[in-house]
Amino acid sequence: MNFDYLNRRDFLKIGIASSIAGISDLGSAQVQKKSNGVLMAPRMSHPFIVVFLRGGADGLAMLSPLNDENFIAARPPEMRFTIEASSGKVESENATFYWHPEASPLASLFMDRKLIVWNALGITDETRSHFEAQEIMERGVKSLNSLPDDLGWMARQVVDKTRFQAANSIPLFAGNNNSPRSMQGAHRAIAVRDIQGGIALPNGVNGFNALSALCNADGNSIASPWIKDHLSNLDFINQTLGRGNGKALSYDSSGKIPYPNADPGVGLRSVVRLIDANVGLQYAWVDQSGWDTHENQPGRMNGQIKNLSNSLAAFAQDMEGKNQPYTLAVMTEFGRRLRSNHSNGTDHDHGSLGLIMGSHIPGGSVIRAMAWLKYKSARQGRRFGGDN
Repeated sequence: MNFDYLNRRDFLKIGIASSIAGISDLGSAQVQKKSNGVLMAPRMSHPFIVVFLRGGADGLAMLSPLNDENFIAARPPEMRFTIEASSGKVESENATFYWHPEASPLASLFMDRKLIVWNALGITDETRSHFEAQEIMERGVKSLNSLPDDLGWMARQVVDKTRFQAANSIPLFAGNNNSPRSMQGAHRAIAVRDIQGGIALPNGVNGFNALSALCNADGNSIASPWIKDHLSNLDFINQTLGRGNGKALSYDSSGKIPYPNADPGVGLRSVVRLIDANVGLQYAWVDQSGWDTHENQPGRMNGQIKNLSNSLAAFAQDMEGKNQPYTLAVMTEFGRRLRSNHSNGTDHDHGSLGLIMGSHIPGGSVIRAMAWLKYKSARQGRRFGGDN
């Protein structure tokens, strides 16, 4: 089937293609920058942030082609919202898409030319396993059959780079409780979901001092330099957020929209605090889980989309108010089928919706609208294996 894919020149004009390691336009040529068989992100002059929607987000529920006959036939009324209830529309390539009712902040960002809509974005690997697909994307590889190294793609950007060897620099940060695989292998990667009260050290100050003393006493240990560096960075963050007093000060956003007290808002607030603290942050990662909607999708999507939309809007306003340049990409491991299942949900399929937000992007544009629908419609009858 012949799809009208984005050509290489237009793809590169966006200036973000090589920033999104491990994913590609479905069916299009691989145009990401490559090094030794792995996908690389560019050296950027400002922070690059990923918001990852774990579970395989249904992009067609977030931005729906409500007038399309295939979409109407594939999903019953209870799986769709009405045009009247939508937050706005996106028109491109003779196709009209409508924002979910809870996506009003995204619709506003798009209308204000601060957001790019990227349809049919996903990996080319056929896996329908969440874990395998996430691993491929976070490692920045095309396949897990032959891995070039043990690094995640964000770690690969900074490991052994002398410009990140300065003491107390924090090049990698995850606004999560756990470090993502994208940062695997980098010793200067810190993961803390919420730093509003600073970073709680294990067993408090006494535990911190005891571990530091142990590292000093056992200087020949392979792990000692790494642990000392990590402890130093944790203390550096606390001192920075407390302006030398150790206890983090309260944070006031530069925007009017408050950060939701939920993912990904909490993690994004932590990211912007570190960016504002000027700690040398280059790459950040924030998860939002809960997108695996095999059943009861409409009700579950309301909360998911609301938190995502408000979080992104709060972050955009905050960064703009601080006059801080950045690029942020929203992605997920794969999409969901055009046809709904018998549990008011959708099952695993290929590409989903990607969003690009930032200070130096051609916002208000749409990449590949009609090709997405044609692709989903062509695959509608095809079934994949069970979930892993």
